[in-house]
Parts: sequence; C-alpha cells; structure tokens
Amino acid sequence: MYSEIASVKSNKMIADNIYEAILYSPNISSKSKPGQFINILPNKNWSNVMRRPMSIASQGNDLISIIYKVFGEGTRIISNWKKGDRIDLIGPLGNIWTDYDSKYPILVAGGVGIAPILNLHNYLKEIGIKHALICGAKTKKEHFLEHNPENDIFLSTDIDEYGIKGNVINAIDIVLRNKKINSIKIFSCGPHGMLRGVHQYSKLNNYECQIAVETIMACGIGICQGCTIIKKEIDAKHTYRNKYALACIDGPVFNGSEISDAF
Repeated sequence: MYSEIASVKSNKMIADNIYEAILYSPNISSKSKPGQFINILPNKNWSNVMRRPMSIASQGNDLISIIYKVFGEGTRIISNWKKGDRIDLIGPLGNIWTDYDSKYPILVAGGVGIAPILNLHNYLKEIGIKHALICGAKTKKEHFLEHNPENDIFLSTDIDEYGIKGNVINAIDIVLRNKKINSIKIFSCGPHGMLRGVHQYSKLNNYECQIAVETIMACGIGICQGCTIIKKEIDAKHTYRNKYALACIDGPVFNGSEISDAF
C-alpha cells in the first residue's frame, strides 16, 4: 500500500454522467491487480472526514484509471480535475478476483460497478481465458461499450431498446441459453440491489459467484469499522468478526458463499 501524489493525465465524460480519469501513479500502478481500489482525497481543500473510494479500472505503464459517476460533492470535484492536477491517493487497497480459470467466467457489471469488472475483463483477455462480459444500464446513453455478442460482450438496457432489453439477470439467462454452458462462475459488481439479485440467482442455480461490493468507506484500511458486510453465520457465538466482514480489508471481493442473503 502506498500514499502517493498522482498527477491527472486526462479526465473526460465517456457516457451520460459517466467519467473516466487516467492518473500517473507509478507505485500504485505497479502493485495493483483487478478487484482492488484506491482511496482519494478529491482536492487539497477537502475537509470531510472520509476520502472517496474508487475501484481501479486499469493499471499499467505507470498509469491507473477510474470510472465514476457524479452523484455528490466528492465526485463533482473529481469531475473538474484538469490535466496536471496533483491528487493524493492511498492504494492499492482490498483483495482481488480469484479462481477464474476453473470454470467459464461470466462477468456482470451494473453502473460504475463496471470499473473492477472491466479490469478483470481486460486481464482475462490478456492471459487468454475466454469469458462473457455483461454490462447493465437503465438507458442506452449510459453505455460506453458496444453490444457485440460475436465477441462475447452483451449490454442490457432496462428502458431503451438496445442490446438485451431487461436487466443483467435476463442477460445471463440469454448468454447461458445461447452458449449452452453449465459449468460457470459469475463475477459481479454494481449497485446493491443488482448484486443481491445476482447473489440470489447464483444461489438458486448453484453457481459459484464472487461479488465486489460497493459501500460507504472512510479509512479504507480497517480502522473505522464503517464498511461492514453481514457474513453467513458460521457458529452461534456471534462475535463481531464472526458476524461481520469489512469491505475494505476482507473485500471488496467476497465469495457468494461467505455472505448473508441480507448483505
């Protein structure tokens, strides 16, 4: 883990209210792996207690990238970063995606949850593991990838007629039906409601899954205890650490079998 002053190489809108920032951050870039995140001080005048956690969307060549949506003061400040701005980062933080080489991986993203999924997607392409990528959004204008089933990229859209009409669960069913694959593992990140749906779907169909949770964090290193995730009960003792995991140090990636249905 590094505390590093990064510099902004670029920062632009890539879809409706969706932005991508590329940062020169050689130390974090050299150590980060798909699934991990950084904790950002949006600017030097930031007076809030909490930094802003962001999943790493790519790393390499001394650079990292983040993909984010503007929905509060922190992300509004981030959206105004200019080339050359110097940004205080801590990272890489958290754990990584694992066990993607034993079963056919189906990668499922919703909203800005696409960042760690896109990172895994590009890594699997790099090491030659075939897989499917599903990205869900409410409207067509929120997508920045192209629906391309021939290359195993499937976009689902809740409202507009684009890609697969419906949610990511509808898209998973279509992918499985077309590919006729039984031995799969699902990797997913996105809004909480979507993740609970994917978790339940995997459980009902006896599919392995890994979920990267999106939750509010403060420290990012396990001190504040603010990012609790309800675990599947292991025993009757109900000690704090038996009942709860921390997204920042135990996650953000969890096996579906580790966490409660009410996570």
